[in-house]
Amino acid sequence: MLYGYLRRVLKVNLTTRSIIKEEVPESYLRGYLGGLGLGARLYYDLVPWNVEPLSSENVVILVTGPVQGTLIPGSGRGLIISKSPLTNRFFSSNFGGYFTRELKEAGYDAVVISGKSDEPLYLKIDDGDVELRSASKIWGMNAYEVQDAIKDELGDRKFQVLCIGPSGENLVRISAVIHDIRAAGRGGIAAVFGFKKLKAVAVRGSGRVEVAYPDEILKFFIEISKKARNHPFLVRYGTTAVMETVNKLGGLGTRNWQSEVFEGASRISGQTTIPKHKVKDVACAFCPIGCTKIQQIREGKYAGMWVKGPEYETLYSLGSMTGVDDFPTVVAAARKCDELGLDTISAGVVVAFAMEAYEKGILTAEECDGLKLNFGNGDAMIELIDRIGLRKGWLGNLLAEGVARASSIIGCGSQYFAMHFKGLELAGHSPRAVKAWTLGYSVGWRGGSHHDARPHDIEYANPVEVRAFSIDGKPELIRDTTLRVMVEESLITCRFFGGYYGVRTPGETHSKIIKFVTGWEPSVSEITKIAERIRNLIRVIEVREGFDSKADKNPPLRVLYEPIPDGPSKGAHTSPKEFKAMLRKFYEIMGWDPDSGVPKEEKLKELDLDFTLLK
Repeated sequence: MLYGYLRRVLKVNLTTRSIIKEEVPESYLRGYLGGLGLGARLYYDLVPWNVEPLSSENVVILVTGPVQGTLIPGSGRGLIISKSPLTNRFFSSNFGGYFTRELKEAGYDAVVISGKSDEPLYLKIDDGDVELRSASKIWGMNAYEVQDAIKDELGDRKFQVLCIGPSGENLVRISAVIHDIRAAGRGGIAAVFGFKKLKAVAVRGSGRVEVAYPDEILKFFIEISKKARNHPFLVRYGTTAVMETVNKLGGLGTRNWQSEVFEGASRISGQTTIPKHKVKDVACAFCPIGCTKIQQIREGKYAGMWVKGPEYETLYSLGSMTGVDDFPTVVAAARKCDELGLDTISAGVVVAFAMEAYEKGILTAEECDGLKLNFGNGDAMIELIDRIGLRKGWLGNLLAEGVARASSIIGCGSQYFAMHFKGLELAGHSPRAVKAWTLGYSVGWRGGSHHDARPHDIEYANPVEVRAFSIDGKPELIRDTTLRVMVEESLITCRFFGGYYGVRTPGETHSKIIKFVTGWEPSVSEITKIAERIRNLIRVIEVREGFDSKADKNPPLRVLYEPIPDGPSKGAHTSPKEFKAMLRKFYEIMGWDPDSGVPKEEKLKELDLDFTLLK
């Protein structure tokens, strides 16, 4: 018997209104752990090849791992998996809070939503009582209003709500699913919700998750909590202080990555804003850190406005990327994104792209409909975000498609500075100042996500000569950290605990966590094999939908051909020759064909993935 799992998946068809509860095979749990692994296997089974993301055949999978609902530190996470309307690929979006704890306590490891409704609905899960309810009255509400309205209607604030805002309803390809004050931001999965006419999912559970070794888990929680609480960076600032750290390395995307040093970094970083604006700390379920900092503007035209963070990625995208160094303006922009249900990373990168196109004369004043999109114009940024989220006007509708599609439509050389990998706007960790990231983003299943490989956890400690000017050992590093991410995303543990659980590869602590929760004690080599199985299954999904080495070979041209112009990492970039060498080596050590990037037959058989062999 495996503890930690409920062995149950809830399947909801919005077309037929059918609700079915099915058992999850134990082979899926032992073979894929849960989370990303389980979600990938369900996606492989349920999603037809080459299906359109915005179609009734696409599914939304809300998935947990074995640790959700337990005292394992960092377990307050969850995944939403679907085919992305932004990238047209298999996609997983990670979020924090209390939703997945409640889902496990209600009795489910996963929820699979298929079909399409002809009227707005929301899904209510109250232990075994599951029903689809009308969302007509809340359709059009912003993401914060929806959550309050549903809790009021259901008469219990204990319900945890996952919802979309107006951007998801308008099928904006960079829209985000919102839970509480957090977002499953990346990949535009909220547009899938919007297409299906699913406004929200509300869950309440009264059960508990049984674990194999509760006493050991309590000891583990206390041990890790003591270490984590002694980490001054995370406890005091969360991610807000990363702004200055990355800026000092010379790797902070500035003005659409034309530079990687931002002169206004200190004005919007946590070291400056936390003492003045912080209201309180907020933690996800069973987290001893409380990295989320609620900050509120005290004076000026945005007085009283509060926001989560803004987290580092938001400070990068809505701050340095757009050249805006006024903290209240960044807060107002972040709040606008949250209410609309927009991914702050993609929104900021798209706005920065438009600003560079405007300053280069590619976008005209007439096309911008009165907006002066110069870098540093915070008011124009906020107005453009509103237009994007609601698809207002020609430019708002265009940028709602994401930077890859927008640049291909605009043309005029704008593709050169469209900063995305595989259609996903680039996160705030430099693929030039951290050369391993050029490879990591390129071979990640999502593309521009900083959570696919995470080499910076190691690379930031290296001198610039190793970090930015050498490719030695980078393919091996990306292979190792990718496998570590497979385990973390399948247990679904927070990245902030990677330093305690394993920085580079799957390790003994991961084995210990699995044992304490499930009673099963796989060796490190067994866990590594599971991680390889998961990554190879996802790669098969990519390949069957037409994404092989050709999709990996397209980093932003600015990364390949334009060295960083100034700062501590001046001169750094990844040349096409270096990139080609790293990519080929990565394929070889992964057991993929070095030319096509397709997993070799013997590798798939070794990983018990014979059923995926492409005919």
